[in-house]
Amino acid sequence: MADATKRKKAVQETIEDAWVRILAMKNSDSDTEKLLAVKDAMETGVTGRHPSGVGKRFSKAEALRIYNDLRVMLREKTLREMVEKTPRNYFLITNEKLLARLIERLGEQTEVAVDTETTGVDVYTDVIVGISLTLPSVSIPPLAEKGIHVYIPVQHDEGEQLSRDYVLSELRGFLYDEGIGKVLHNAIFDIAMFRRHDYDLRGVTWDTMVAMHLLNENEPSFRLKDLAPKYLGVESDTFAELFGKTPFNEITLDIALVYAGKDTDLTWQLYQFQYVHFTQMPTVLEYFRTVEVPLLYVIVEMEANGYILDLDFAKEYGEQLATRAKELHAKLIGVLSKHHEGDAELNLNSGPQMKAALSKEIGKELPNMDAKKTLKPMARDFEVIADLLEYRKITKLSGTYIDALPTKQNPTTKRWHSRFNPIGTVTGRFSSGKDEEAADSNQFNVQNQPEDARKMFVAPPGKVLVSADFKAQEIRCTAYLSGEPVLIEAFEKGIDPYANMASMYYKRPYHEVNKLPSGEDTPERKAMKVVWLATLYGMSDFSLADMLGLKKPEATAFKEELFAGMPKLSAWLKENEEHVAKYGFVWADKQQRKRRLPDGKLKRKEIPFGKWNDPRYEENRKHNAKINRAMRQGTNARVQGSSAIQTKVTMIRAHEECKKREGWALWGTIHDELVFEIPEDFTREDIAVIERIMTQSYAWGTVANGTDIAIMKRWGKGMTPEDWFKQKEAA
Repeated sequence: MADATKRKKAVQETIEDAWVRILAMKNSDSDTEKLLAVKDAMETGVTGRHPSGVGKRFSKAEALRIYNDLRVMLREKTLREMVEKTPRNYFLITNEKLLARLIERLGEQTEVAVDTETTGVDVYTDVIVGISLTLPSVSIPPLAEKGIHVYIPVQHDEGEQLSRDYVLSELRGFLYDEGIGKVLHNAIFDIAMFRRHDYDLRGVTWDTMVAMHLLNENEPSFRLKDLAPKYLGVESDTFAELFGKTPFNEITLDIALVYAGKDTDLTWQLYQFQYVHFTQMPTVLEYFRTVEVPLLYVIVEMEANGYILDLDFAKEYGEQLATRAKELHAKLIGVLSKHHEGDAELNLNSGPQMKAALSKEIGKELPNMDAKKTLKPMARDFEVIADLLEYRKITKLSGTYIDALPTKQNPTTKRWHSRFNPIGTVTGRFSSGKDEEAADSNQFNVQNQPEDARKMFVAPPGKVLVSADFKAQEIRCTAYLSGEPVLIEAFEKGIDPYANMASMYYKRPYHEVNKLPSGEDTPERKAMKVVWLATLYGMSDFSLADMLGLKKPEATAFKEELFAGMPKLSAWLKENEEHVAKYGFVWADKQQRKRRLPDGKLKRKEIPFGKWNDPRYEENRKHNAKINRAMRQGTNARVQGSSAIQTKVTMIRAHEECKKREGWALWGTIHDELVFEIPEDFTREDIAVIERIMTQSYAWGTVANGTDIAIMKRWGKGMTPEDWFKQKEAA
């Protein structure tokens, strides 16, 4: 009877009613976009009901099945139209005569856009299947269009084409000619792909992906397919949208021409657009050309060098983590089970279960289970929360080192490789990790390795790792940018700036507030670091209070009293806020790059006196909080952005020095640390060279740079150069 009633309702509901019901559901943005595409296709007669829905009420599930069929149909239609509308100045190069003519024309160019099509995104294992080039100054009568866009297939499954070895050999002169500038989008990948086949791509003059980061670091995406519609007004489908998971070598040549030719066509157009805007910021243009572009080659070599890992150590470390995870699991279950109402054991990975149990245990209702915003601030006061956070962290880590890590060894190089992204953060700092577009990438984040895990990275036989960090990089940068005498004096005297501030603030002798004999911070020095870092990283006084274990008014008073003793620094901090409020951005050192903080220019919304906690003004509070956050970030952006410049310039100098010396390589960049890989028979002069690289490549005015150097067979387990040589001489 019930089934009959349901069938009757299904028959009675019209498609229009069904769409009202389906679109009223809690759909994700992605599902909503798909559903609307299906609705439009059904209303225009492009498609109808899915066979699986015959006799049933129209459902969201059926609509999404229709979308999958529709996507295939639309993809085929799009590909047909692409071929039909192939621009007249797009050409396939498929024989020796055409290639010879192309090479002749390449020799006449000053700049050319370049791109490679490959079997995948692993630059050590995948191969080039085609090369696309845009020659902007070529004119071919009777074509009205200036410039030609060519695709040279070299390993497609079907179609007339030349061999990859022959094409690369013939193009060698062009590839190595630094007098012909090469313009690319994500040049690191293409340089590495050419090197995969034992060829170099020299003379790169522009990377439109990196350039866009300097023009607007707040872009949600730096993919060419996303930038082209926004800045060039040209719609452009992604590879996945057009081909799904089909490898490019299986794409027919007529389609490959349009897709690949359009890539360099758009890259060239984007370059022209960017150049116009860069000319309005000559200091940024100079920085881009002299630092960010040369850095591309440094990164390619650093990534290719890779790492050697001690898998036995990794397994042992992972097992230690797993043992600790079991201990924490038992402890948490023992404490929280009494608050769990279900028949089954409390699931520590269940948000709802843990929220209910933890709230009862600590005697207050948790708003959510957000680790950063909710749990971490409470971990100091509640041991059970600290244990949960540790449990979450190490359960994730233990699987990484036991199960995942061995699979990330590259089958071609037999090493492990990380990806270093020079535009990985909005301030210009490096980030590290796998390619965001390659979910199955075997690259991993070397910058995020815990201290204990670093020991699994070992030097190659006959070599050592030399770690050199920028000693107090950000505080030296602040001393330089602000001109604060208290900070500058500390560096001139060679004393610790945090201890110096603590001595002034607490009115106690320097040696009493510096580090303890164990190397740990005194409470006074630690407090200085907390306040300092909170200021540099744009934390609110609420966050500072939490870190210091004080109430918010106490933390504010502490900070104000501390900085009152450093008037030039206080004035500089205020100037940064005012600059953000007036202009919506701040400059890094020598106006070499901007950090755009547009929220700082927003007009504040009024909240009547006494109504701060009134729910009716919640949106106003959020709006004003965005303004405050942007103004606080100004200082952090200037310091981090300037420090990023120093790191990058130093990396270029380090790379140049490594090229001169046999067996030397830049091994990695981790936050404020550069790691070199050098032969173990190095000399004191070699260490002096590294010291000079770190301290003299980029100066902070008259504020001297400093560096700490450690020699290691295992990363993270080092000794000072003096101890190394003493040990060597005693042997």
